[in-house]
Amino acid sequence: MSQEQAAAKQQKRNAHIDWQTILVNGFLIIVGLLFIFPVFYALMTSFREPGYGLTKEIIPRVWYFGNYDRLFNYGRFPRYVLNSIINALGGAVLTSIVAALAGYAFARFEFWGKRMLMFFVLAVMMLPQITNLIPLYKMASDLKLLNTYIVMIVILGGYGVPLGIWTMKGFFESIPVALEEAAAIDGASPFQTLWRVVIPISAPGLLATFLINFVYNWNNFITPLFMLTKTEMKTATVGLYDFQHALEGNQDELLAAACVIIMAPAIALFIGLRRYFLEGMVEGAVKG
Repeated sequence: MSQEQAAAKQQKRNAHIDWQTILVNGFLIIVGLLFIFPVFYALMTSFREPGYGLTKEIIPRVWYFGNYDRLFNYGRFPRYVLNSIINALGGAVLTSIVAALAGYAFARFEFWGKRMLMFFVLAVMMLPQITNLIPLYKMASDLKLLNTYIVMIVILGGYGVPLGIWTMKGFFESIPVALEEAAAIDGASPFQTLWRVVIPISAPGLLATFLINFVYNWNNFITPLFMLTKTEMKTATVGLYDFQHALEGNQDELLAAACVIIMAPAIALFIGLRRYFLEGMVEGAVKG
């Protein structure tokens, strides 16, 4: 093959790769826009004047910022947001702690029934959440924990443990054992080794576990609907549902403002920690 023919063949190959890249990127952009558009439309709707809720116009002609002021002065919505923050944050922290300890045990120690127990943890992830609500409600009622932060934090924390264990197990397995052996030679106990050596290195995995569960807990609707019946203990998602039926007339712009406030913390947290989230999930997927 002559040099001109080889150059022509390489040029054709590069052209094919360029077209393939363009098609893939174009497809991803379209899919991204489809997911972003409802969020953008809700944001624009929240800036419309009262009575001009859902219209064909995407950008409002007149920008009105009073819906957010009306929202935080209407009913108990600020309390609902505070309840969601406490429940989501507490559940995510609890999940991260339990998942880190259990994931480390599965990654580093050998014991009888380890594989069976790991399979059981994986099987728990496949159970529909709604099947657990009746027994959980019964236990919470017997323990007089209904309408409390404790019951929500414990339940939401437990929901995220199975996935968190698998994520942290994979991340711990990516850390060289030699680092822990060196710490042990220096006189560190197993707990000191975990706290001072392993945990700092596994920070991306912990942040990924925390972020996944915070977003899940924040968006959870069915669990607080069952467990929290008092008005002052309801979360933002349940409060939004009640809020929709309490409004009179066309006030879609007010509902859109409530939706934006509910979406904002999870989106901001994900954008701020996205690098650690991706790193943690990749490590957990490869090693897990």
